[in-house]
Amino acid sequence: MKHKLVFAAFLALSAVAASAPEGAQATEWLFNLENRSTANVTTFRTQENGTWSGNWLDEIIVPGETFEMDFGTNEGDCTVRTRIEFTDGTYVDTDIDYCNMTTITVRNNDVIWK
Repeated sequence: MKHKLVFAAFLALSAVAASAPEGAQATEWLFNLENRSTANVTTFRTQENGTWSGNWLDEIIVPGETFEMDFGTNEGDCTVRTRIEFTDGTYVDTDIDYCNMTTITVRNNDVIWK
């Protein structure tokens, strides 16, 4: 089952965008979030200046589901610290390059993107 989540805004990164090198940004940050773990994904957070955002998800992503996500902007740093939490209490926490990927795949112990 494929769902679509659209984010009205992706952090307040416009100030950071001015310092990004030319060509370092994609035209838009659209991507698929695939849950290939054995637990439900409950939370998707990003970090800016050491502070975690609220949960970007408004529903649980069960194993095998794919969500189409859209941050609604391409402004800011391409690489953003991201934390994804599961119903079993575990989580993955990593830097993701949102400018150079189309799919984030969440697995039991890690996250990969391509």
